[in-house]
Amino acid sequence: MSDKELGGGNEELSLPKATVQKIISEILPQLPPEVSLGNDMTFTKGARDMLIQCSMEFLRMLSSEANDVSEKESKKTIAVEHVEAALKDLGFGDYIGGIRGVVGEWKEVQTKRVNRGERMKNWGGLNVSEEELEKMQAALFGEAKEKMEGHDTQNTN
Repeated sequence: MSDKELGGGNEELSLPKATVQKIISEILPQLPPEVSLGNDMTFTKGARDMLIQCSMEFLRMLSSEANDVSEKESKKTIAVEHVEAALKDLGFGDYIGGIRGVVGEWKEVQTKRVNRGERMKNWGGLNVSEEELEKMQAALFGEAKEKMEGHDTQNTN
């Protein structure tokens, strides 16, 4: 079954099968023995595709409800608060704590990315251009190659 078939058409979105399979593979071993019936539990492709369809329907329902909440507040952008209100309205209020944790982690990653970019721009307290960084990188690769070739000739003697 293709992603287009799962999503229902060219305009519809789907979840990447490989990513969903990875999540399944990580979660199955964590299930308690009474649920997993031992360590040899597997997930068929059909079950994975159904999980993707159900997940997409949940996301459509949640985003529609969050959109309704944001429109009631005359907002043009759906914010985290709108998603939280939608979860409560749909009876999934228990998920809010987990979502807040994921949003917090996402914000940390974004902050680190920005900080890393700023550090590279101002490397060594200097404002270094991208061209200069490329030259420095090439020089470092050259040095590493020389060391490696020199190390290899020492090992063959």
